[in-house]
Amino acid sequence: MTPLRQKVIDQMTLQGLSAATQKSYLYQLKEVAKYFHLSPDELSDTEIQSYLLYLIRDRHWSWSSCRQALHALNFLYRHVLNKTLGQMALPHSNKKQKIPDLLYPDEVLNIIRECSHSKAHAAIVIAYSTSMRISEINALRVGDLDGEHNCIKVRQGKGSRDRYVLSPEGLKSVLRHYWKEYKPTDVVIYGLDKHRALHSKYLRLEVKAAARRAGITKTVRFHSLRHAFACHQLLAGMPLPRLQTLLGHSQLQTTFRYLQWIAMMDLRSNISEDLLRDLRSPS
Repeated sequence: MTPLRQKVIDQMTLQGLSAATQKSYLYQLKEVAKYFHLSPDELSDTEIQSYLLYLIRDRHWSWSSCRQALHALNFLYRHVLNKTLGQMALPHSNKKQKIPDLLYPDEVLNIIRECSHSKAHAAIVIAYSTSMRISEINALRVGDLDGEHNCIKVRQGKGSRDRYVLSPEGLKSVLRHYWKEYKPTDVVIYGLDKHRALHSKYLRLEVKAAARRAGITKTVRFHSLRHAFACHQLLAGMPLPRLQTLLGHSQLQTTFRYLQWIAMMDLRSNISEDLLRDLRSPS
């Protein structure tokens, strides 16, 4: 490890950057060094601008990826080199605002029923009935479950914020069956090692496979379950500020998009609890 890389890691740790952000910044700085065959701290503003142009023209990176590269370089200059990076030109995002394929309650139920992997089954039910992200489910520990008070503590979710989510009876029923089979002692949804979470890729693949087996032709991702929770709860009458809290959004405007999405859904009932009440883990 070069001294500069270690300095970057040290500063990212001191600044409290998440593990994902640290990994991203290190990747971006490595790509810059590879392109110029120089250490990033030896580059001029003109060279950095030409690199951003290369990312756009030759590598066809998205606006957000180019922006991420610029953020990494800004961090290096500001917090490690104690310099000011010049003003860089970067086109405005032309990303089209697309609405994801939204799942109806019966479609979610069919996905859950078609899930053949017991651990993935439990994770899918957790995601739909609580709105937890896949990273939050991976971080879920036994001590975070409070069945007596029907809630789950989400530790250090997106934005490094803790929050509580609901734990309905249907979910608790599924988790009881899961407990009998796997008896977790630390990580709830664990892999081969009881102290390590089941890899996210297996959860993502299982959701897609279950959707195919259920005959669903929509584009289904693990995050679709979080979208489904939000849409179904709003349609069932949940106030927007309450949903904002459960989703862990810092801005109400972020939650407001679900009101726009559900205008296209012909649905007025069947919230998560109704669907999950009689679910059992796969045999």
